[in-house]
Amino acid sequence: MKRFLTLALFLFAALPSFAAPMKARVIQPLFGQDRQALDKSFEWTLRQLEKCNASLDIVVLPEFSEVPGATPQPEDFLKIVREYGPTLLQACSETARRCSTLVFCGAIDTDWDVPRNATFVFGRDGALIGKYYKEHLTAGEWQKYGLDKSYTEQWTQPLMMDIEGVRYAFLTCYDFYFYENFANIARWKPDVIIGCSHQRSDPFRALDIINTFCAYNTGAYVVRASVSMGRRSKLGGCSCIVSPTGKILGKLRSQVRVLDVTFDPKEKYLKPAGYGNPPALHSEYIEIGRRPWKYRPGGSAIVPPLSETPAEHSYLHSNDLAALGAAVATGTREIGFDLDPSGDWEAHLQEILQHLSCHAIMDIHLAGNAWDEAALRRLYALVFVYDAVAHTHFSVPDAAVREQLSALAPKIPVSE
Repeated sequence: MKRFLTLALFLFAALPSFAAPMKARVIQPLFGQDRQALDKSFEWTLRQLEKCNASLDIVVLPEFSEVPGATPQPEDFLKIVREYGPTLLQACSETARRCSTLVFCGAIDTDWDVPRNATFVFGRDGALIGKYYKEHLTAGEWQKYGLDKSYTEQWTQPLMMDIEGVRYAFLTCYDFYFYENFANIARWKPDVIIGCSHQRSDPFRALDIINTFCAYNTGAYVVRASVSMGRRSKLGGCSCIVSPTGKILGKLRSQVRVLDVTFDPKEKYLKPAGYGNPPALHSEYIEIGRRPWKYRPGGSAIVPPLSETPAEHSYLHSNDLAALGAAVATGTREIGFDLDPSGDWEAHLQEILQHLSCHAIMDIHLAGNAWDEAALRRLYALVFVYDAVAHTHFSVPDAAVREQLSALAPKIPVSE
């Protein structure tokens, strides 16, 4: 922890107070609906990189830039990655060096035993200076394409890259939908958020809201590149550059082209903070009144839900809260305890939930057969209120109670 705090203090102390205006370019290729169209789109992207010039400071490409289209079979995806990936990354490196610009490219990192979804960052000399790994993978990415998601199951601080006095943060496609992460990113005072996206289903209005909301809440410029779903499509696309005020400085709807915008990354929006307080960033103003204990469980102590918890894990069964708490604090991933309908089970359950909700998987044992529908409804309501549905399993010996509980709480596994 001391190392992280030292790093944070160093980074904040090292930041200069201003930087020169920069010109950013986002590249929006066509999402190819078949292999032939995919190949053409990839060639188009390479041509756009060749057209870049020394007037640019930032070039941003979409997510999966080496696979800009549909693949017939899951195995075809990684096959194309290995075929086109080296060519794409080499082109990005050469563009960065030739134009003396920063290039951010969404692509698959095959340097790992299990490939990862990454944003590659190339410096002005063409050297690879960093990678960001997508924090929120869609189910299709790890179930269908076999991409690595193991790193998403552990706590990490937001990746910040300080380049030439400008602080860059990163979001990739699905990451943009997790608004609770915006407040955490905002604490690190980013100037620019690089967004490599492959979004293909949301309407333009929804994407405008997401992008402006991100810029306003983080106090940063959002520079986002995505893919066009066709020139007449009303979905997807929406590559854009948005200011911290939420103003869209430039955007592409469904056009297959590039977008250039010049902005000053150090030009911030300060709002009146009220009650005589000096003007502040939106995130600073919100931080004054934040009450995180009232919201959903979060933070480094939260464990993955039951659906993602491996079969081999530590386990403790006890009805003593102190014993359960000590076990969770030292790394126990699953706890079990009994609820007796003849006792004050609601107070016992609420006490456990107040302290340990989502800090471990809960295996709740329902003793006896005297559980009526009203009691089971109160039981589920408590688990829901403390946002522990995804972290709960019920063990119910009585078959009738088991059937009734399954009907009342279909999202929670119930077994004997």
